[in-house]
Amino acid sequence: MSLPSTRISVCRNVNTLRAHNMSTMARQPPVIFVEKNSQRRSNYLLGPNKNFPFHGDVAIANSFGVQPLALDNHEVEIITKPEPQTNPPFKTLSIDQLLSLSPNIKKAADYEPTPFVDKLKSDCNIELKAIECPRLLKKELKYLFVDMDMNDKHITVLNLTQKTDSDMCAWSPDMEVERMKLTASFIDSATAICHALQEYDYWADFIDPTSGRPYLGKFTNACLFETDDRYRQLGFQIEDLGCCKVIKHMIWGTHAFIGTIFTDAPLDCEFIQSVVKNINKAK
Repeated sequence: MSLPSTRISVCRNVNTLRAHNMSTMARQPPVIFVEKNSQRRSNYLLGPNKNFPFHGDVAIANSFGVQPLALDNHEVEIITKPEPQTNPPFKTLSIDQLLSLSPNIKKAADYEPTPFVDKLKSDCNIELKAIECPRLLKKELKYLFVDMDMNDKHITVLNLTQKTDSDMCAWSPDMEVERMKLTASFIDSATAICHALQEYDYWADFIDPTSGRPYLGKFTNACLFETDDRYRQLGFQIEDLGCCKVIKHMIWGTHAFIGTIFTDAPLDCEFIQSVVKNINKAK
């Protein structure tokens, strides 16, 4: 029991003492509780006494000896920040420099790095068809070419088809290499055609075969891959093989690589008719 001053509590009940005298149990001396006023905390809101951390103001008599952790006297390796390089870690090379530095690559006799529209001819079979953009496809072009207003404009579609040696419906290392070459060839040809149309104050852009997005325009989430069902509107067939889809040419079947160019130049434009005539001569 807690009292403001030191007190001694003794059992003074006579009846209790008599009961103890008549009992056969061993007698015990009276229990005396002593509380020193100097050890009491004046305010328990401050928490327990740090010298008596357990409940009931109890502390451990013999505390365990605590030894400081010995520090290892190992040498610490200091990593210094590398000094900034004055020269960039890479360098740029032109195509001519790359071909001259590579011992395993030799330039062809008729090599020309800059493509021109009047020289878009090849020994392989190639076909260029110009058609008016179907109405349903034209409504969806605003999602592909976000920086171009398609309202009240006649859009012409140029489909550049290259015949392939490999079957595009079955993957093989040879097919992959051939597809990469045809992709690079189409991008060069389509870029030259678009730049030539822009010189005539026409808008022109083409679909990147690797991403399905516009190559020259702004980025968009909309895509138009060559296996899209919308290519049915352009005169191609889309065959579903179960695991994938493949586009089919009317003559060459699945041995075809197709690239698409869009422009607001009219279908009867003299430049478009000239390009179609020159490219189809190589067939």
